[in-house]
Amino acid sequence: MDRVIGTSGRIAFASAMRNLLADVYPEHDHADLVRRVFEVLGLPLEGDGAEPCEEYLRKWDQRDAFLITYGDSISRDGHHGLESLGDFYRTWLKDWLTGIHILPFHPFTSDDGFSVSDFSTLRPELGTWDDVKALSKDATVMADLVANHISASHVWFKQFLAGEKPGVDYIKTASPDDDLSDVVRPRSHPLLSKVTTSDGEKHVWCTFSYDQVDLDYGNPDVFFEILKIVLEYLKHGVRVVRLDAIGFIWKVAGTSSINLDQTHKIIKALRLATTAVHPDVLFITETNLPLLENLSYFGNQDEAHLIYNFSLPPVIIHALLSGRSDYIRKCIMSMPPAPAGCTFFNFTASHDGIGLRPAENLIPDADIEVMTDHARKMGGQVSYRSLKGGGQKAYELNVTLFSMLAESFGGDRTYGLERFVMSQAIAMSLEGVPAIYVQTIFATENDQTGYEETGIPRRLNRKIWQLEEAEERLSEEGIAKRAFDQLRALMSIRMGQPAFHPNATQYTLNLGPELLGVWRQSHLNDQSIFCVFNLTDQVQDLDLSKINLIMTEGWTDLLSQQVIEDFNGILALAPYQIVWISNIDGRNRIDSRLLQRYRDAMPV
Repeated sequence: MDRVIGTSGRIAFASAMRNLLADVYPEHDHADLVRRVFEVLGLPLEGDGAEPCEEYLRKWDQRDAFLITYGDSISRDGHHGLESLGDFYRTWLKDWLTGIHILPFHPFTSDDGFSVSDFSTLRPELGTWDDVKALSKDATVMADLVANHISASHVWFKQFLAGEKPGVDYIKTASPDDDLSDVVRPRSHPLLSKVTTSDGEKHVWCTFSYDQVDLDYGNPDVFFEILKIVLEYLKHGVRVVRLDAIGFIWKVAGTSSINLDQTHKIIKALRLATTAVHPDVLFITETNLPLLENLSYFGNQDEAHLIYNFSLPPVIIHALLSGRSDYIRKCIMSMPPAPAGCTFFNFTASHDGIGLRPAENLIPDADIEVMTDHARKMGGQVSYRSLKGGGQKAYELNVTLFSMLAESFGGDRTYGLERFVMSQAIAMSLEGVPAIYVQTIFATENDQTGYEETGIPRRLNRKIWQLEEAEERLSEEGIAKRAFDQLRALMSIRMGQPAFHPNATQYTLNLGPELLGVWRQSHLNDQSIFCVFNLTDQVQDLDLSKINLIMTEGWTDLLSQQVIEDFNGILALAPYQIVWISNIDGRNRIDSRLLQRYRDAMPV
């Protein structure tokens, strides 16, 4: 516990918590609910303590970037997964990735960790809480809280079947006669699973699979159980809590059962309670939804600190494969600046593949179909979701980013590496904190063996690397090493630029369909960076008169170190060339060794 709120803070805290819980649980004793929050947090109900918790000042800056990985994505015989991951991180990543998002590390029964059977411990092959604590000494650790559901093997569900406390009251049920026609689904199987209990036949709500039974947040005891799990994470060094599938937690027949008002208030209550004793905790919501729905999880600066920029992967990929900036430009222009104290989590690939639902209203259905056909051509698979009234719609592309970008829609395979590197450079350039999936680190091709052995499409993008094999891949000359060296150099250069602060000002530039451009400006207005990307396999001319190069400043491309002398001239951009044009102060922040590393990794 970091600190205890004092009398004045305690009163304000109790009032705010009462208001939230009263809206969510109107039929319960609100004073008692607040008392239970104080009890779980270990806060005194009376008496003076320390001063009220103050806002945690440095949430993030341009130095921050995350690795997304499973705890056993890097393995080594005779060692725990987290120990091997830690060794790999310290040797290869620590100087340019400050955080590690560890995907679910608890015992599980399906869905590669997202069907948790025991929240109290870690899988033995990954290690123990001490391994998480050890990682937290070198990196900002993000942990997954699978908040919507539990495994059918979890003790709570066993208790539900047996009619025993407390689990008998923890599981969400419904009747087949309920109006569930509007329920939004990420899967195509029937929603309800019929089970036999000691009290007869019941139908359990299963959003994701029949091995993943949904919790009933209508019971406030479930909220308190989840709060205890969050506190346990923080006790062992976790600083960022990822709320998985959080949009689905509140269900009501006759509604969509996603993004309901009670869901938002439960997140706010979790944040309010937790920050009372851990003011440096950050919450990130995993809501794979269209843009406006996703943005709602910032709340009034009192909900998620970060939200996943789910629209980014499909629009980046489409731009690079088509050579057109129209959809990604529309996406970036549609993103309002994050509220104060909030920001976006920018990624291009994840363990789940490339989500297509966030591209709705950004990429027309005909172009989505082109993307799905391309994914299959490149050895990937396509997952579908059920639609209201019947039918299915493509939900997710299961393919590695490297395989997806290896060939353009037009058939070009010459510039696959350049497209791949540019996908990351775009994410690094935008407002928010960048994150790189572990398979991107290795420029991994589709793991066909993993898919064929399991029949699980997502296994195409979940290869497990032996530590020695991983280090050889990044050490020996080849595409993977060149990609890695470029990514490390780009991120290292980015870390020194205040204009790349996650909340620095951003403007979208209109430079024509072949180019993507954004202008970033630091909080103190002392640095501007014009980020321009040639999305095509042809030389494209950048008309410098279309960007705001103030004539009183000196300007240079941070990556090539080319000095801009004619502010009204033309800069010829090679196929898939990236330029970060900064005022002179930005150039002086660059370590020449980083520039050389970037140049050496460029294809000949």
